[in-house]
Parts: sequence; C-alpha cells; structure tokens
Amino acid sequence: MADEVEAGGRGDPDDVDCNSVVKELYTFLDGELTDGRRVQIERHFTGCTDCHEVVEFHASLKMTISEKCRETVPDALRLRITEALRKAESGPGAGIGDL
Repeated sequence: MADEVEAGGRGDPDDVDCNSVVKELYTFLDGELTDGRRVQIERHFTGCTDCHEVVEFHASLKMTISEKCRETVPDALRLRITEALRKAESGPGAGIGDL
C-alpha cells in the first residue's frame, strides 16, 4: 500500500490507487460518487487487502455510529422549539429567549 500511496497523483486521473481510495473513502461510503467512479474504487479495494480492510473498518464504524447515535427528542422540547420558531418568524429577536 505504501508504494501505491506514494505513486498517487501520477498517470490517468481515472486510475485508482490506495491514495485515491483513502481520499474518496467517505464520499464512496456516502454513495456520492458517480457510478463509474464507484465501480473503479470497488474494483481497487476488492483486489487490495490493505484498502479492503480500511474500507470495511470505516463502513462498520459509520454503521455503528449511525445505529448508536439515535436519540429521540422529548415532545416537550420539540413543542418549545416549534413555538420559539413561530415567534421568531413574527419579528427580530422574538422567541429566542424562550428556549
């Protein structure tokens, strides 16, 4: 992986090396790449043990954080925020102190 990271940035911009995978990791995990680029990244990390481990770790971490960081807002707080926003729409500074 170290040799590939050092080689990053050379050659065809569509080439995928370890550096590209790391650089575009969260864009990949968030599904924000074009289909073509997603396929290129997948093709690389499927064949690269180091990158595969990095992608699997970060995908698992992202999923764990998403599952564990779900707090519900109490209804009373939700109502106070809604009311404060309504008052804020009425004029400058209105409702801000109500939170």
